[in-house]
Amino acid sequence: MSNVATLEANLFAAFPQVQVRGAIAPHECEECDALRQVLGRATWDAVPPEFIRENYGSLSLLSQEAYVTFLPAWLREGLRDPSGLVAGQLLVNLRHEPSTDGFSEAQSLVIVDIARLIANSNVWGPNDPVNVESLAAIESAWGAHAA
Repeated sequence: MSNVATLEANLFAAFPQVQVRGAIAPHECEECDALRQVLGRATWDAVPPEFIRENYGSLSLLSQEAYVTFLPAWLREGLRDPSGLVAGQLLVNLRHEPSTDGFSEAQSLVIVDIARLIANSNVWGPNDPVNVESLAAIESAWGAHAA
């Protein structure tokens, strides 16, 4: 099994398929309306990849409950295209807005592993200063949560 396939299997093992019971996106705007329409009553595996790609920068708009529930959809898309917009924005989000509340140790470990794969296999490579800095910040924030 490839590293991507292994990480995707770990993603499914760590993140259950649940629906958000509370607010999806608490802000009132067209972008949040679209998030609520697609993510309401859905599980992370049911979110269409096209939606993730179209909303690559929308993670920060989600409530914490929705963030915990749907982050795996963005992680899976980042795994599948480590040089794409979703993966790039995911590294930014995990680095600069790392609200780890509600994540288990196993989930945090998977998040760090996927961030490593993205940073080490995207078009800029593992020695790119931005990749190095992003990965260090992600490992610090999420790895500490897993410890």
